[in-house]
Amino acid sequence: MFIFDILKIILVAFIYGILLIFVGPLIDHAFTDLHKDEDNFEILFEIIIHIIAIAIIWYYLNNGILSILNPLFKVKNVKSIDTVISITSGLLLVGLQTHLKRKLQYITHEHPFRVFQFFDK
Repeated sequence: MFIFDILKIILVAFIYGILLIFVGPLIDHAFTDLHKDEDNFEILFEIIIHIIAIAIIWYYLNNGILSILNPLFKVKNVKSIDTVISITSGLLLVGLQTHLKRKLQYITHEHPFRVFQFFDK
């Protein structure tokens, strides 16, 4: 029975991963790329909206996928399936957000919001 549970986990992670590989770039392209000529607060606002959109879509995808896969594979009884879905969706959905990563890197490294500069660039 243990091997059967592992096969279920692998299958669910694979299906979920394939779905997120298609959904992730759709979310990313719904937002603009980094425009360095924008005000820092505009960039920060875009980052916040992008993260909220990811969180909402992530929530509905998790609930939707589990409700579809549970009758097919009976995955609700497997305790580690929530962990697998969380790790898979976190890595893929957030990792595929190239526009968001560029904006975050710009805000934190290249043009940070700092009151005091402790180190010279």
